[in-house]
Amino acid sequence: MRGLISVFRCAAACALVCSSCGTQGPASGGPGLQFVVVDVGEGLSQIVTSGGEAVVFDMGDTGASKQWMEAYGRLGAPHIRTIVISHSHVDHMGGLRALPDSLRFSGDIAASIFEDTALIRSTCGAWAPRVRFKTIARGDTVALPGESAARCLWPPRNLSVQLPLLDDDKNTYSLCFLAQYQSTSVLITSDIDTIAEQELAARDGFGLMADIIVVPHHGSGGSVSPVFYGSVAPSIGIISCAAQNAYGHPAAIVLDMLFQMHVALHQTALEGTITAYTNGYYWTVAGENSY
Repeated sequence: MRGLISVFRCAAACALVCSSCGTQGPASGGPGLQFVVVDVGEGLSQIVTSGGEAVVFDMGDTGASKQWMEAYGRLGAPHIRTIVISHSHVDHMGGLRALPDSLRFSGDIAASIFEDTALIRSTCGAWAPRVRFKTIARGDTVALPGESAARCLWPPRNLSVQLPLLDDDKNTYSLCFLAQYQSTSVLITSDIDTIAEQELAARDGFGLMADIIVVPHHGSGGSVSPVFYGSVAPSIGIISCAAQNAYGHPAAIVLDMLFQMHVALHQTALEGTITAYTNGYYWTVAGENSY
């Protein structure tokens, strides 16, 4: 039964992707939800928006601030309820430094209970005196526009880890979410590695199942767990990375696995900013260069 569902979802995704150019979403006044992976080069930033409201997951690096503001403007400059910082690496939080003082932003930042919020605040530029932190872990939720929510799956609260986190541990314990809008879903994975993937698969199994996966750690070869991907069973994969980057992202082993799973794959390095739109029943996806 599950195999039939996966085949159906994959076929539907392929058909939708092929017909998605020119997709109209909430920014143009229609119902539904947009999930946008901004082309911030070798970093990550995602914007979830509907009805003039938004939640941002990571901000990319400081050097990609212009591209981020352009993508945000194309969405109609929605009011930002919350900025979620998955972990304190500069390619995920550096863009905070360049946020204009006039930005329509509540000032609320969500971060992991294991992160140094003082370090994140020091990156907030003009917003540093005004930001308010909420710390979260597995089981907590972040309210999204359109009466939807993102449930934190990782990391769990009961971890015994050295604090402050060693730099090498920040990827492993970066925040991971399952965002759901009616019957559709996205798994937001940040930079989790194979260790975290295996733990998630053991804890959640098919509870990880999602239509779209933001491929962990820019498609790194150090983030490959077949059991994890089998549990997610995505129809669509999105990789945020820079063209010809020094890290070799995305790794061939990741691409091969996704192709073998018949995942419809999108890369910011090839397509620019990628927009996925859902009406609550199915997704349409298009890259910026496809319009």
